[in-house]
Amino acid sequence: MTPDVRSFLVLWAQAFNAPDIEQLVALYAPDAMLYGTTSAELHSGAEEIRTYFGGRDPVKFETWRSARLGDNLVLVVGDYVFSRSLTDQVVTIPARFTLVLSRKRGSWRILHHHSSRRP
Repeated sequence: MTPDVRSFLVLWAQAFNAPDIEQLVALYAPDAMLYGTTSAELHSGAEEIRTYFGGRDPVKFETWRSARLGDNLVLVVGDYVFSRSLTDQVVTIPARFTLVLSRKRGSWRILHHHSSRRP
């Protein structure tokens, strides 16, 4: 994975875990599409994506791989784990994700994000 894509994933996790919804939504293209881990609905565009996020459990990336689809287009596929504190224990929810990133004017933005629980 190129260092700039790795840095992007770090930014995404930081915004998600903060949670800083505005910073997180800013990492998505205005016309991005999101199939989230906890929703059966497709969320299209910044406003719908904003409504999906909020009050989510912290996430930690485990593994990922990327493939360049073009000069400014990258596919990223991997695993992450959400964690939830319940009374005196932490419950983990393993999930997998796919991102399609596009770089414009030196910045990466998410065009497509799919996340689902790992079987």
